[in-house]
Amino acid sequence: MPPREGHPRPRIATDSARQRRAFQIGVALAIANTIIGAAQPALTRWGAVNLDPLLFCTGAVVIAAGCSVVAMLKRGELHLLFDPRWRVRLCAMAMVGTVATSLTLTFGFTRLSAIAGTILLQTEPVYSLILATIVVGERPSWRQLLATATILLGIASVFAGAPSAFSPAWAVVLVFSTPFFWQSSHVMGLRMMPPLTPINITAGRMTYAAIALLLMLLVTRPATVAQLFDLRAAAVIIGTGFFVYFMSALTWYGAINRLSLAWTTALVVPGVPLLSILCAVAFLGENATRREIIGVLIAITGVLALVLGADAHRKHPATHAEEIEAAEAIHQPLN
Repeated sequence: MPPREGHPRPRIATDSARQRRAFQIGVALAIANTIIGAAQPALTRWGAVNLDPLLFCTGAVVIAAGCSVVAMLKRGELHLLFDPRWRVRLCAMAMVGTVATSLTLTFGFTRLSAIAGTILLQTEPVYSLILATIVVGERPSWRQLLATATILLGIASVFAGAPSAFSPAWAVVLVFSTPFFWQSSHVMGLRMMPPLTPINITAGRMTYAAIALLLMLLVTRPATVAQLFDLRAAAVIIGTGFFVYFMSALTWYGAINRLSLAWTTALVVPGVPLLSILCAVAFLGENATRREIIGVLIAITGVLALVLGADAHRKHPATHAEEIEAAEAIHQPLN
């Protein structure tokens, strides 16, 4: 019997509702990620100055890995971490997105203030746009390119007015390169979602990174483990591991699984520097200069322009039906 006229309409309506729901969840996760991410510079600066830097980042990643493993056990999906189809890619993503970034950020903050580091981290949307264009195939508009130039102008204006805040050079290079590694790992994660889910990606990234960092710590600085007996230090490491590493990664991958990578980055980044500066002032006693605030506001203007110049929806390489089929191949049936 031939299909009745108008038969596809319920399917179209269902797809539209599903896309709208995914957008709403993605935005909520991005906002949560913004709030969590704002604490990272202040917490990392404290850990880098008051503890051995390698111990601090290793401890935080081990806590995040433990949370991830528990979540995977409850879902009955722990075997996916060691599945031959994914383990090499998960390990590579962990080395780039967690091991490299933890080391560059923590050791960079041994010499840079949290406010200076926050300003340097505003390059993340630039890296995101470049990688999204090259790897994911998201094409930038002229508006996005102008916005990117505005972000760089904001950072350069702070540097020109207070070059002493951005020294030594090696610390600047470490922090400046951190967003590149973050965004590279995000692209790797995107190419595995689906069929993997955000918790699978988070668990793989944290577990393999924890193994690498723990081995590095035990081989090179085993004596520093004694610092964990300080209750304050242990509390900061646990809080950083759970919120800044575990929950931040989980909310981030949940957001970019539903939204465009460049758009999500542009949505998250504007709120982070202002909240980060407040955290640095409140918890570390740092003071932001007028030039630093102006530079951050210029960078934020560029970031906001990126939000307006990008499509919020993620570009999937497959149809929705194919995604569900691929996801159900290794997960419980999707609701």
